[in-house]
Amino acid sequence: MKTPKPFRPSTILCPVDFSDLSDLALKYAAAGARAFDASVVVFHAQRFELPPYFTQGQIADLTRQHRAEQSWAKEFLRLHVRKMLGGQVGQLRIKFDLADVHPVDGVLDAARRHRADLIVMGTHGRGGAKRLWLGSVAENVVRQSDTPVFVVRQKQHEFVDPSLPQAHPALRTILCPINFSPASRLSLEHATALSQQFHSRLVTACILEAGDSRRLAEAKRELTVWLGQTGATGCEYEVIARKGRAGERIVSLAAETKADLIVLGAQNPIPAHTWHWGQTTEFVLRQAPVPVLVVPPPPTFIGVKNSTASRRTRNLAPSI
Repeated sequence: MKTPKPFRPSTILCPVDFSDLSDLALKYAAAGARAFDASVVVFHAQRFELPPYFTQGQIADLTRQHRAEQSWAKEFLRLHVRKMLGGQVGQLRIKFDLADVHPVDGVLDAARRHRADLIVMGTHGRGGAKRLWLGSVAENVVRQSDTPVFVVRQKQHEFVDPSLPQAHPALRTILCPINFSPASRLSLEHATALSQQFHSRLVTACILEAGDSRRLAEAKRELTVWLGQTGATGCEYEVIARKGRAGERIVSLAAETKADLIVLGAQNPIPAHTWHWGQTTEFVLRQAPVPVLVVPPPPTFIGVKNSTASRRTRNLAPSI
């Protein structure tokens, strides 16, 4: 078997909406950029929509004003990033990008245009009339993205000190749940690479849900073989097998193992006995006590994923 390609992002996309959580995501993105010697694209999308009762003259005037303000908006974005990251801004390769589109479309398009290897997002943004992105938007970016998405939210255990953005990430334990699907194999490769990069303990957990006839000992043996194939034998690792609801087991294991990060493969609702969005990924994103890195299915399964995304479900998922 081929040696898995190490997960080393060279371009990190960080969408911001100027909320506290996108500021936290920005600090994680900066830490990732330092760790991997990557560039960061700071992206902001604000859909400019006019009321239908405006006259053509009013529309033309406001459209001209909106275009004139775009350069000011980019400068505001630059100043905001400098305020959040402080002196390290000069040490990072940062690009700025703004778009007048729906945030989900904007993030996905920006990831393609900049050839991002990683998207770093918060999971809850502004509410009320200013509700924009980092709740349902983060979920739907994860649903549709071909790029791994790193998701953070409030009240989590953090492995980056937000008050010291230049500090080295303290990533001591990584939890990678497995169900033997192609997506979980790819997530294991990513988790192994991160474990080696940060000298972290890797906890791999096979979760057997109802209907899976395998025994726990059998699952642990198979998972151990996978670890050997992904090169994890070169780092400290632990193999766990559990039965139960995948989402609930993953969240409880994160607390039990004192994990700093969960690496999770995004699932499609097709092979039998594999987790799918509603049952696992969404639950973990909403309930996990730590940040989550969601790895999309391998390329041979992308077509299935995109057919699901084409239903345009981005506004249906409730905010986290």
